[in-house]
Amino acid sequence: MDQKYLTPAVVRMLQEFLKDPDHTFYATELMEASRVSSGSFYPGITRLQRAGWVISEDEDIDPRAEGRPARVFYRMTGEGARAAHLALVELSNSVRPPASSPGWLFGPEPKGI
Repeated sequence: MDQKYLTPAVVRMLQEFLKDPDHTFYATELMEASRVSSGSFYPGITRLQRAGWVISEDEDIDPRAEGRPARVFYRMTGEGARAAHLALVELSNSVRPPASSPGWLFGPEPKGI
């Protein structure tokens, strides 16, 4: 998956999945755990599914008998876990300031900031 698709919402969802790659989430559970709104969740989870990192499965219930809509469950694939881990490491390395950056030096804060 191209880094441009690793939005903050997608990154937070991947972090939740990677805490336990075998865990199966339903949408609301994953949105709450990753602190992602539905407006960011659904485009992000669609990207992850298209990349093959996440698969979905509809809950097998009778909505009338349960008194609620069936849930959609999401689970990370084995390849998705490996690819997500590598993508997050690569993203982290790409945004980390170089060791020669003034932010890494000890001492007083630079003047004029």
